[in-house]
Amino acid sequence: MANILAIDTSSDTCSVSLSRENETFNFHQELPQQHTENLLSVIKDLLVEADLEFPDLEIVAVGNGPGSYTGIRLSCAVAQGISFSHDVNGAKISSLELLSLEINQKTSSNEVIAISESNLGKIYVVQSSFYDGKLKSNFELLSQDEFRLDKYPEDSVFVGKGCSLFSEVENQLPDSSPNTFYLIDYLQKFAKDINYISPEEILPIYLNDESSWRKIK
Repeated sequence: MANILAIDTSSDTCSVSLSRENETFNFHQELPQQHTENLLSVIKDLLVEADLEFPDLEIVAVGNGPGSYTGIRLSCAVAQGISFSHDVNGAKISSLELLSLEINQKTSSNEVIAISESNLGKIYVVQSSFYDGKLKSNFELLSQDEFRLDKYPEDSVFVGKGCSLFSEVENQLPDSSPNTFYLIDYLQKFAKDINYISPEEILPIYLNDESSWRKIK
């Protein structure tokens, strides 16, 4: 089993998980506007708890948004630093896909639609399908009035804060924020199939930035 560090600070929740052999150490706590002061100490505390050091890591993974501008810049910068300084493989996943991983693991739903909150009248929508547990996603940037429920499979379930924008959509994880525990679990299962990236490729997805969104397709 790989030693993996996973980070997501795209929301008010600071979510950091660390795996060592068959154990996962997890910090998932609301720290609104406190990520900058706390993220590195949270990571160091988990390393101590797991009896690991930065050079022991094999993968550093990050939920890269969309979400809080400051939060996603922070998590990506920290992941870049660790990847570069200690020659650790990088991996990234959209924070909306993180919600999809959670609902898939909790309900076994294989068609998941994750919707971001609105920014200047636009939303990000991630349509994720799971085949034998493996994730495949399609990404869209839409204006709110372009959203159509009937374009998605009938058995789809929905997650994300943007669900509240549409009366016909029920958020299946209404109180959840992206949780890196589920990313660790996914990476452990499919580590051999992950396309690892260099430090300079660990970049945020900014709200309302269509060009950066298209780069991850």
